[in-house]
Amino acid sequence: MTHTAQDTADLEAYRGQVRAWLAQAAVPEVPLDLEGRFAVLREWQKTLYEAGFVGISWTRAAGGQGLSPSHQLVFSEELARAGAPQPIGLIGVDVVGKSIETYGLDWQRQQLLPRLLSGADIWCQGFSEPESGSDLASLRTRAWIEGDEFVINGQKVWTSWAHKAQWCALLARTDAGAPKHRGISYILVDMSTPGVTARPLVQMTGDDEFCEVFLEDVRVPVRNLVGQLNEGWAIAQDTLSHERGSYTLRRRVEYEVAVEEAVQNLRGHVGATGTEPPDRVLEQLGRSYAAVRALEALTRRTIDRQLTGDIPSPYDSVDKLSLNEVEQLLYTSITDLLGPFRLAADRAPFGLDGPRWVKEHYYSRAASIYGGTSQIQKNIIGERLLGLPRG
Repeated sequence: MTHTAQDTADLEAYRGQVRAWLAQAAVPEVPLDLEGRFAVLREWQKTLYEAGFVGISWTRAAGGQGLSPSHQLVFSEELARAGAPQPIGLIGVDVVGKSIETYGLDWQRQQLLPRLLSGADIWCQGFSEPESGSDLASLRTRAWIEGDEFVINGQKVWTSWAHKAQWCALLARTDAGAPKHRGISYILVDMSTPGVTARPLVQMTGDDEFCEVFLEDVRVPVRNLVGQLNEGWAIAQDTLSHERGSYTLRRRVEYEVAVEEAVQNLRGHVGATGTEPPDRVLEQLGRSYAAVRALEALTRRTIDRQLTGDIPSPYDSVDKLSLNEVEQLLYTSITDLLGPFRLAADRAPFGLDGPRWVKEHYYSRAASIYGGTSQIQKNIIGERLLGLPRG
């Protein structure tokens, strides 16, 4: 889809509005430690929501601004270039919230979505399981109906923010006799419900953002079902498409700003000291810059797909696979510039903030796992786009 001159003018006017607001906003400093970061970003989400900058492409009926995905991209670009952080509740805003908006009951949309957008409620996504990560349809968490309640038993893993979340969008098998892609239901679980236990997992970054979640005879009202009983797989695919597409759009902007910042730091250091980094590292950083630009071109096509309603789509996997590769290449390249000083908290080789880039590098290793592994994305691309045989 090609933007008209009027569309372009509208987007540039919106960009000016965003820049003006950010210029006078109290943009927070975000600490590296998880607890401090979570608290700051949750308050920041409230600030953004009250200013009308959360749920930009959501419908007004769902509490959003009723604008286009292009407006959301403009905001993400300006946010990153102003050095301002993203809100904390992106699993809700970008991922599960969109599915609730599309498939949810009236009470779910009216009562849950405003608190999701404002950050009053944080959401997590109960999909992956210890033996059903890559093969999501083989999940073993069970749910059955007793009276007007579901009774749920099972275990989830790699559940981001589960120990901080108020709600979980959970997949459970509600018909054990159905083929594995059927008989799955999409259920909203209040994380304070008796029988729900979230156990944090410490990552190589030192954070405990991911969790195991255990569900033991958890009773959830049947009215918390999203869509129809046993038809949750299609809703799960919708959720995953938002996770892969929307997350890629936001992260691409952050990568662009990161590589530009690294280049500026290098130029400043070279100008002050006359010492240049090795050609090998500069070449790798150049490749990172080119990769970020290629990802930018890809995300422009993603915006077009969103505008035309072409989601979910196998092309979501192209987005996710590209994001994996660019993120890891970029942060590995920048961390290589630190050399042996990468573990020295008080050093800034080549003018770079060592602790910040090392943490980004460690976190980037998860890119090929979260939101669907790289292997799964390649399978989807091979089978659904290239027509290759399964397996």
